[in-house]
Amino acid sequence: MNVTIQGTIIDFYEKPIFVNKETGESSPKRYAVQMLSNIKLNNGETKKDLIDITIDETNINKYKSNIGKEIEINCKLYSKTAISLTAV
Repeated sequence: MNVTIQGTIIDFYEKPIFVNKETGESSPKRYAVQMLSNIKLNNGETKKDLIDITIDETNINKYKSNIGKEIEINCKLYSKTAISLTAV
């Protein structure tokens, strides 16, 4: 399932590498964009929320050049636990 997240790009960073203690194997480098997004509350108010979105290394320059700008990012939605969806 895909979702579109709208907001202002605040920053991007390299995520810490995970190292398996038993095998010594490490995860590949991963990067994330930090986006400030408006979230509508059920009482009609709006709050700002900082969202971290994992990006591919090939897209770093694309998002770096958009820091401070409002954009949309198409994302894959996944979870290890059940999620609830509400139509908007």
